[in-house]
Amino acid sequence: MRKTVLRRTAAAVLVLGGLSSGGAARAADRQGTVEFIYGRYEIADARFRDVYPGSGPALGIALTAALFAHLDFSLEVGHLARTGALTYTKETTRFRLVPVSFALRYVYPGKILQPFAGGGLDYNIYYERNAIGTTVNAARGAHVQAGLYLRFGPRFPVLLVGKARYVWAKTDESGRAVDLGGWEYHGGLGVAF
Repeated sequence: MRKTVLRRTAAAVLVLGGLSSGGAARAADRQGTVEFIYGRYEIADARFRDVYPGSGPALGIALTAALFAHLDFSLEVGHLARTGALTYTKETTRFRLVPVSFALRYVYPGKILQPFAGGGLDYNIYYERNAIGTTVNAARGAHVQAGLYLRFGPRFPVLLVGKARYVWAKTDESGRAVDLGGWEYHGGLGVAF
């Protein structure tokens, strides 16, 4: 029994040592990024698309940090602003959405192309103002994402980033369920540090 415990302990030390050495190699390459992104957010709710037709541009900033063994943590804050018309009165209505996303993702450690995939939790703050009234509320949600970093060299700090994400986020407004989730597509520039 003692030999079995010693073998398992030795195996665990080797595995953890391999993970930490991979993390150390990764940390020397890139410890994190600051990303400036621009893209589209297509909210899935049919009533929303009636009032605010089409998809709207979305801006954002993301911070990532390498944790260990090619696993990153990311924090992203976005902004979507839309102007539309109420369905019956055709009066102007304005909508703003500020999604705050926390995620974990695996980044494949390529030299030039670094694909990544992961998922996380969202907190979506929204504001709508029109002739009927003003609404300020928030909806919790979750997302999955996949993307790609394009690096120009291990010592060159600027990289290109592209990603797609699907968000699930539902809320209740005046007894009506509203789906604020949907597809997001983003591209932008990152600075590695």
